[in-house]
Amino acid sequence: MDDKLYPKALFEADLQRIREMNISNEMRIEKGEALAHLYYNQNKNWMIDHFAIADYRENILKEE
Repeated sequence: MDDKLYPKALFEADLQRIREMNISNEMRIEKGEALAHLYYNQNKNWMIDHFAIADYRENILKEE
C-alpha cells in the first residue's frame, strides 16, 4: 500500500491518541473507524480529497 499521504506510523499514533482520550467507548470506535477509512482509502481520489486528509484528521482527533 502506498501510504505517503497518511503514513502507517502516523495512523497508529493517531489510534493511540484516541485510546487515551477521555471520551466514551462508542466515540472511540467512531473516531477509530473514521481514521481507518482515511488510511485505507487515502489513494482513492474519488473517495478522499488528498488535500483534505490533514483537515479530516484534525477534526477526528478533537476531543469532544
